[in-house]
Amino acid sequence: MMVIDAHAHIAPQEFIEEVRGGKFKPALAIERGTKWDLFVTKTTLLGKERIDKIPLPRETYDLNLRFQHMDQMGVDKQILSIIPPCMYYTLDAGLNKEISAVNNDIMAHLAQKMPQRFSCTATVPLQDAKMAAEELDRAVQQGHIGVEIGSNIGGKNLDDRALDVFWEKVASLDVPVFIHPNDVMGIEDRLQDYYLRNFIGNPLDTTIAAACLIFGGVLDRFPNLKILLAHMGGYTPWIRGRWQHGYGEREEPKVNQAKAPENYIQKLYYDTIIHNADCFEFGVKTIGADRILYATDYPFDMGYLGPAKEIPGLSRLAAEDQEKILSANAKRLYKL
Repeated sequence: MMVIDAHAHIAPQEFIEEVRGGKFKPALAIERGTKWDLFVTKTTLLGKERIDKIPLPRETYDLNLRFQHMDQMGVDKQILSIIPPCMYYTLDAGLNKEISAVNNDIMAHLAQKMPQRFSCTATVPLQDAKMAAEELDRAVQQGHIGVEIGSNIGGKNLDDRALDVFWEKVASLDVPVFIHPNDVMGIEDRLQDYYLRNFIGNPLDTTIAAACLIFGGVLDRFPNLKILLAHMGGYTPWIRGRWQHGYGEREEPKVNQAKAPENYIQKLYYDTIIHNADCFEFGVKTIGADRILYATDYPFDMGYLGPAKEIPGLSRLAAEDQEKILSANAKRLYKL
């Protein structure tokens, strides 16, 4: 059985060299750190200038090390997506389109060169939905099989009507959308300590994204969208009953003529990263084995980097469901 990792990140070596060479200065730079190199980004978020320094582990760009780890994990193929900090929604849209195109070209070439190990998903400048649609169209023509987007776009939720031109393009191309948290809510105030920005902020932002797609009417306006949520959908599988109850009690969730949320939960896709056997088993039971894809979040420490067939809780499932999660669902969703 082929094992396919649907959530694996990369910072392409060629892109790293472009940044080191100063091509995208002053917006982007790389500094030497004590443990890792650091990706330095100068952006503006919600009207405030900021400088982010993001760790850049060697695993993000060293292919030999990646292959070694894939073999150790029992992963045959990765569906690559850019590391989330490189989505750059707070940069100038034109600059981000240029950066996205560079990364998409590199990743497409990599997948064409090593199709047995890699497929790739595009990154797009979603701060301008028209530019994003154009770049997605170009990237898919090059061989990208999907697109990775953030859980919010520079602080705007995914039900923003300005994004409809992008959703329309996605629907026409019939490619999956992988939603990964970025610039999450609360990182500048109550989630600063204890790494709560990731422990709580990441799954929370993914949950907000899912709720906005449902209650914002996006999944009604574009019913054929194929959405994959990172990290088992954040809190979505566990909070769904509250949403359903509230829909029956309140008028606010109906303002966009959305149906009751239970009509959408099992139309979404979710990855396996939950780190708890009971929670994993619950997720499979409540969502369905047909909707869950094996994932590692490679190479980051909040991912699952152990042997693929030893995911906590996987052994509790029937062999047929294990195969769906490890391989068959990714093949079907991404048309591999």
